Amino acid sequence: MTLAVVLATEAVASGSTPTAGLTLPGGGPVVARVLAQLQSLDVADRRVIARPEFAETLREEGCEVVESKGLADDLREIARVARAAKEPMLIVHGDVVAHREVLARLVFNSKAPASAVVARVPVDDDDLTRPLIRIGKGRIRSAGSPYHQVTDPNAVFRGVLRVSEEETATLAQVAEKLAELADKPDGFTEISPIRHLWQDPNDTGDAEIEQADGDYNSALATTPITGDDAPALLVVGLVRSGVKVTGRGNSVLLCERVLDQTQADAAQRAIDAVNEDDVRLSAAVKNNDGFFTTYAVSTYSRYIARWCGKRGWTPNFVTAISMAISVVAAYFFSTGQRWGMVLGGVSLYFAFVFDCVDGQLARYTRQFSTLGAWLDATFDRAKEYTVFGGLAAGSTAAAVGSSVHGGDVWFLAVTAITAQTCRHMVDFAFGASKRRTPPEPIPIVPLGRPDDRVLDEPEPTKSRPKGSGLSHLAVWLSARSEKVRVFHWFKKMIVLPIGERFALIALTAMFFNAHVTFIALLSWGGVAAFYTVAGRFLRSLTQPRAVAAK
Repeated sequence: MTLAVVLATEAVASGSTPTAGLTLPGGGPVVARVLAQLQSLDVADRRVIARPEFAETLREEGCEVVESKGLADDLREIARVARAAKEPMLIVHGDVVAHREVLARLVFNSKAPASAVVARVPVDDDDLTRPLIRIGKGRIRSAGSPYHQVTDPNAVFRGVLRVSEEETATLAQVAEKLAELADKPDGFTEISPIRHLWQDPNDTGDAEIEQADGDYNSALATTPITGDDAPALLVVGLVRSGVKVTGRGNSVLLCERVLDQTQADAAQRAIDAVNEDDVRLSAAVKNNDGFFTTYAVSTYSRYIARWCGKRGWTPNFVTAISMAISVVAAYFFSTGQRWGMVLGGVSLYFAFVFDCVDGQLARYTRQFSTLGAWLDATFDRAKEYTVFGGLAAGSTAAAVGSSVHGGDVWFLAVTAITAQTCRHMVDFAFGASKRRTPPEPIPIVPLGRPDDRVLDEPEPTKSRPKGSGLSHLAVWLSARSEKVRVFHWFKKMIVLPIGERFALIALTAMFFNAHVTFIALLSWGGVAAFYTVAGRFLRSLTQPRAVAAK
């Protein structure tokens, strides 16, 4: 469950009505849409904070309103709610028009201590209408408000913040400190929003630029915010308190505050122009899969996942189907006949297709579980080992002199199983060691300090390694080669990921025999092991050493 606080504190230019009360085409105010979306996401506890002059208008729309006279009261109410919260909190402006999928990803998919909806955009000093932030490697490094400057900003805040249950106490502390500053005549000092240090203001890094195209988008984010912006201040407070706040954005889905009727109309057109289900389905496909998976499976497996989802199939059920097909493939391989080798190769391919479908289905339907992850990892190994046994049995059973006969290959099969087991043992150990590495801390910055100079980062080095020695050179060359598509896919394939392994087994078995299959697997696997271990060793040398506490 999630608790939501909706702030309807901004007024339209005339000052007579709240921006949250703007009417969307088709009827209904913006805030009613926000509340309905939250309700559809099982956010049962939804609280609206509004100015006294707007409260009656919002109550007529069916909202339960907590009246607040100003920014300090907004923050104190949020602190009070956060103190008592036993679940994650979602803090959102009541004038936000967003695709439901944007909110769903925050409610269901966010595991970070805190997450904010952002857009990576070029920052123009003369056209600033939204709170600025600086984001790097997915983490917000500095956040801004009318009273807090951002050095080298490269993104804007879109008005939606999620805080995990573990950080609600920190949120309460931050809100109370900000409320105290808001109460003091000299608590907040307005400051120029931007300070340029190293970065080109037009450089948005390697992240997507949200809402960059479309005629309807030209009307959005053109009106500056004039009212109190508690969510933006809370982002500033959390970042400056050392909380890891991740930036969440998308180049297709809309999330934007609407401050006049023209923007409300444009936002609705932007909402209608996107098929959310298609976006959700595309997001279910991993963007870092291997070459074979990307081009020979994921081009259509996503549609199988959607078909399964609409029929109520669970990811674990699809995992079981994949395992069953691999058993069928092993049986075909064990016949020792050419037709069996061909059918075995085809069956193994479809076993892998459904191996991809189970994960895509889990992401598409948001059915995640520890059991599912364990079954997927366990059955991946079981599928390969079962097929190895089938190939070895078929090689022995094949008629001597036939093209399928490869002799007694049980030693090769056991060697392949042992090598694969060692590979995954090393993979899991390396992954565990990375997870033990604590995230890079961000210095604590006083909330009343206008600038963020203590967060300054060293000048980036774009054309040379960050250190001396072979390890730094190797890591630098590896990163540079990612920009060349041929090298990118070569590096993906050389490590022999599961897609390439299944393809190698299927093709060599279909056209040759088990002996060729195991020799090919062990040869390519040996190259992959050397490449992987060497790369990880060199990369580990570039990491700073932890200093033990005395």
